[in-house]
Amino acid sequence: MSLRFFFGPSGSGKSRQLYQEIMERSLQEPGRNFLIIVPDQFTMQTQRKLVDLSTNHAIMNIDVLSFQRLAYRIFDELGKKDIKILEETGKSLVLRKIAQQKEEDLTVLRRNIHRMGYIGEVKSFISELMQYNISPSQLEECIQGEKFPKSLTSKLQDISVMYQGFMEYLEGSYITQEELLQVLIYVAEDSKILKDSVLVLDEFTGFTPVQVELLRKLMSICNEIWVSLTIDAKENFFHSKGMQELFDMPKKTIRTMMDLAQQTHTEVLEPVVITGGEKKRFKDAPSLYF
Repeated sequence: MSLRFFFGPSGSGKSRQLYQEIMERSLQEPGRNFLIIVPDQFTMQTQRKLVDLSTNHAIMNIDVLSFQRLAYRIFDELGKKDIKILEETGKSLVLRKIAQQKEEDLTVLRRNIHRMGYIGEVKSFISELMQYNISPSQLEECIQGEKFPKSLTSKLQDISVMYQGFMEYLEGSYITQEELLQVLIYVAEDSKILKDSVLVLDEFTGFTPVQVELLRKLMSICNEIWVSLTIDAKENFFHSKGMQELFDMPKKTIRTMMDLAQQTHTEVLEPVVITGGEKKRFKDAPSLYF
């Protein structure tokens, strides 16, 4: 098991070099799975790049997926057909129903429930809480333990009521897309697709706590994990002086991945540092390169 970083500034060709290495490896090792994980909005673009780079304009043992599509792929492999996902429209309908049922327990939300887009904002807030592993009880502890302004406390209490009602409604019936990765963590070891695969993480700046938990699991299952991060080649990759630094976010991600490697006894290989953006993406735009 190994962890490998690809570092370089924007436009230096990190993704291109990474994809070229993956294409070469995939031809040399046709029996191994190569999984490229990118944010949702980059999946089609990345597939197109790989097809263009391929000699035969085809990719056989390379999959380009988002974290959610990876979960669906593994569930399909393992025959997990009984998982019911509550989609975004369904969330809004459930939250509106809960708001009506718990109207007497609400303060700020009760006055605004019929305003356009309000339920959507509540849904987004609850989705964020779920992505960052904050349970209704933890939210309630935060409200009770911190001295917030009265208006903020009232809003948070309403969110807590809605969040608790939402989770009670889901229990035993549905899961949300935010919980997909939690389910994947439990079943990942049974997957032959993941076993001894090469996992590539590209176009990310950082990861949510749920994604970090999944990566911890995958480090003990996948054969190699490659991570590309945008950071200037002159930087100290493994040390940040604080959040005021331009590259503090990728440095936090580096520390997170290094911690996971230490916890899982994963070998950390020498990072690949890529430079030369002035001759690549920005060759016709020196001012932008600067």
